[in-house]
Amino acid sequence: MLDIIGHKQVTDFFAKVIENDNLSHAYCFTGPKSVGKLKVAQHLAAQILNIAEDKLFSSPDFILVEQIIKEKTGKLSKDIGVEQIRKSISFLNRSSFSKDGYKVAIIDRADLLNISASNAFLKTLEEPRSKTILFLIVEDDNKLLATIRSRCQTIHFSLVANDDMKSYLETLSLSEEKKNIILKQSCGLAGLAVQLATDEEFYKNYFEEVTRFNNIFGKYFYEKLQLVEDLFGDKTDHIQARNNLIRVLNIWQMQLHLLLKENSINKKLFLNIYNSIKQANKLLLQNVHPRLLVENILLQII
Repeated sequence: MLDIIGHKQVTDFFAKVIENDNLSHAYCFTGPKSVGKLKVAQHLAAQILNIAEDKLFSSPDFILVEQIIKEKTGKLSKDIGVEQIRKSISFLNRSSFSKDGYKVAIIDRADLLNISASNAFLKTLEEPRSKTILFLIVEDDNKLLATIRSRCQTIHFSLVANDDMKSYLETLSLSEEKKNIILKQSCGLAGLAVQLATDEEFYKNYFEEVTRFNNIFGKYFYEKLQLVEDLFGDKTDHIQARNNLIRVLNIWQMQLHLLLKENSINKKLFLNIYNSIKQANKLLLQNVHPRLLVENILLQII
């Protein structure tokens, strides 16, 4: 398994907590997408269960709860439902397979818990079984129910320092040019750096979006529309299409920050585009038509 990149303050804290057998029942890991929250949670779960990290997903004392593909429709579920939470509660209520051992559950993107799932999960937090540890992974802990948030110990994740990112990239057999590109583009997001460095298909797709965004500037509106038309091609799985568009907008937002850092755009233009992307991400989750939102962004890019 890959070593953790950065986050030494977090891992040092948990090393002491585990050594002193002073773990809390529930932790909420909050911070930017792809900064490394899930990776750290999996690393800690393996430590707590006293197993090798590459054996974690085969452990009978570990469960990962996440957004899933529906069996009947083959489409991505829009949230994490109550049945998933009930299964995880049943799992946590069973005894550990190792004597006096722990049970560990990670809920990735816990902000996707629907109301029924949140209420069912709250009961587990209110009446915790001994030797059960929960890790909730979110970008913004304010999106959780306040009653859930108040029962978790919140751990904030910050962007990873450049030196830590460089140290990771130096362990890889990549050209210096590619290392520098990944360092620049990942902007302190360790998970993004790992994907760019180890997944050629992801790297190719990512930079296609970078190129698309940069090519929008200076174009007539009809030319901009032609450049983004393929973003609206999937009409069968609206949830997956929405998530894909959010992924694209996140890449655009990161490129926007890089352009400002390089003084390639002025602050007024930056703010106009940034605010339109921010608004689009918010309204996409409210099922506003994606084409209208993207067209509004295109109007801001001049």
